Amino acid sequence: MKELIGKRIWFARTSSLGANLIEKIYTATYIQIPFFWKDEFGNEKSRNFNLSAQWTEDNETLLDYYDLKLTVTDHEMSTGDFEKDVNQSIKKGLNSSISFNEFEIDQIQILSRNEIVDNEGELRYDEGILLINKNKDKILLSAELKCIDQVEFVTDSNTIEKRITELKKRKTLGNNV
Repeated sequence: MKELIGKRIWFARTSSLGANLIEKIYTATYIQIPFFWKDEFGNEKSRNFNLSAQWTEDNETLLDYYDLKLTVTDHEMSTGDFEKDVNQSIKKGLNSSISFNEFEIDQIQILSRNEIVDNEGELRYDEGILLINKNKDKILLSAELKCIDQVEFVTDSNTIEKRITELKKRKTLGNNV
C-alpha cells in the first residue's frame, strides 16, 4: 500500500459494474486501479492496484465479515496493436471503467470496524481504504456489505463521511493532510 503514496490515478477498470449515480457509489466483484508516476528520467511508469472482497466467518464468534484482498501487480506488456490489446482486456472481463479527475494519493487510511459479540468477544476487521489527496478530496474503497464478494468505489464526499463515521483508523500511510 505504501507504494501508492505520491502516485496518480484517474480511472478504474472492472467487469459487471453497478452504479448508484446519486451517491457516486460503484460496485463490482473486482476493481483494478492503474497508478502512474514518472521515474528519475521522466519516463511514465505504471502498475495496477487490485481490490476484491471475500465473505468470511469468524470461527469463534460466528460473525460474518468481508476480508479485503489487495494486490499490486505489473501491467501486461502491450502487443503494440491497439485492437488486439482491447480484445485481450475484454476477454479478461475488464470491460467497464470509472473515470474521475486526476487524483494524486497523498495519504492512505486503513479503516476498521470493531464488533462486540454477545457482550463477550470482540472482532476487529478492516472494512475500507480511504485515499486522500493534498486538497483533502477522498476516494473510499470498501467491501459492499449488502452483496456477497462485492467491493465499492465511492467518490462522493457526503457519502464517504456517512460511511466512515462508525469506522476507526487502524493505520495511516503517507503525509498528514
